[in-house]
Amino acid sequence: MRFKPLLPLVLTIIFLVIMAAGCTSAKEENQGADKLKIGSLPIEDNLPLLVAEENGYFAEEKINLELVVLQSPVELQSAFQAGELDGMITDMLIAALLQSAGEDLKVTSLTLGATPEEGRFAILAAPGGDIKTVADLKGKSIGISNNSIIEYVTDGLLKAGGVNPAEVNKTTIAKIPVRLEMLLNNKIDAITVPDPHISYTVAHGARIVAEDTQGENLSQAVVVMTGKALSDKEDIIKRFYKAYAKAVEDINREPEKYRQLLVENVNIPTEIAATYTVQHYSKPQLPGEKEVNNIIEWLRAKDLLQQEISYQSLVKEGLY
Repeated sequence: MRFKPLLPLVLTIIFLVIMAAGCTSAKEENQGADKLKIGSLPIEDNLPLLVAEENGYFAEEKINLELVVLQSPVELQSAFQAGELDGMITDMLIAALLQSAGEDLKVTSLTLGATPEEGRFAILAAPGGDIKTVADLKGKSIGISNNSIIEYVTDGLLKAGGVNPAEVNKTTIAKIPVRLEMLLNNKIDAITVPDPHISYTVAHGARIVAEDTQGENLSQAVVVMTGKALSDKEDIIKRFYKAYAKAVEDINREPEKYRQLLVENVNIPTEIAATYTVQHYSKPQLPGEKEVNNIIEWLRAKDLLQQEISYQSLVKEGLY
């Protein structure tokens, strides 16, 4: 009787057992990671989260981060208010409005806006027009989104330039693409937008009239967490910020290394993608009390607060 060699068969079985064990181990490790679900829009603020994921910092902290990117602020706020998210990236004004409306949330950090240079907003004039200074905007139409960070920044830039906001004609154009199109087609005198839309419109002939990169710090984007997440997942959130801080260091040290990751995940037009400046990101920190109080006062003056809020009611300390 002839016997077939057993060694190849034995080696194959051993290999399969090892592979199965490895897959099981990886699966168990993934299942064991603590979950955190953050919502956002396709914006630059997401880059530290993307880098932290790509460089393995969330894995090091045993966090399974799910970044849910939605296409409109309405979708994002709806998901947050429905309890589908642990947190979201938004602006300070929306955070204040939501808490004033009774939403259980806290601001846990800035994403952009620790300095005026981070997170640029600007008033732009139409190509070929005669608007060159803030004073030239008197009596002109400015496309904005009403009761928003856009309007807040617009008012701040106008006042800094010596113009009362009541002296311009604010025109509500909620969708930014429509705002851009109207400006570039000379159907409106000016608009207010953030980057990368500033860079795009300037590349197509628009003129920057005023921007918030100097002077008073007007625009601040933040991470907000639900009260439930802060109660149930405070330790996870602390580890989230450890990973976030490492990613920020990486980006600021080698911004060009992460340009492609930014372009792939943010709505940056192709024609400016190669030259668009990668933002500077600050380490995790809370917004300043002065800046937050200025926003609260603006909302109060416009009678937009459903109930009184304060800096202390809005922020969560002790996470980093």
